[in-house]
Amino acid sequence: MKKSSAKIEMDHATVECVSPDLIELRFKPSITLTSAGLGEVIRAKEQLCVRPMDVLAIFPPDLDLELNVLSIDHRAMNNGCGLSRRLAIAAQDTFTSRLAEIYFRYHPRDGETAVFLKEAEARDWLASMAPAPSLS
Repeated sequence: MKKSSAKIEMDHATVECVSPDLIELRFKPSITLTSAGLGEVIRAKEQLCVRPMDVLAIFPPDLDLELNVLSIDHRAMNNGCGLSRRLAIAAQDTFTSRLAEIYFRYHPRDGETAVFLKEAEARDWLASMAPAPSLS
């Protein structure tokens, strides 16, 4: 795992703080997503999530995964969602979209969660639902 101040590169994904309000999880193509790999991604996200932030998870088309990934509450296994607010999933294909919807039906998050086919739709949702800037 390579880490810079705002980006962590690992086998399953790149986790990057792209703005003060957004962390992107970009899962790599040609990998098989495992529970251990997803746990590593979640823990990397927590390292970069230093204040309440939204998360955009982008999966490659035709994601391959081990079936046990769907049966585990990864939030509980990896010490919660920390300071994550809303989660937008860019599934990139119908099969991955349905798997994500099923997963979150059985393992709901505290914050809002939405699943989209396209990355642009996920980004639009996060932008349209952006919290008002804090007045300090």
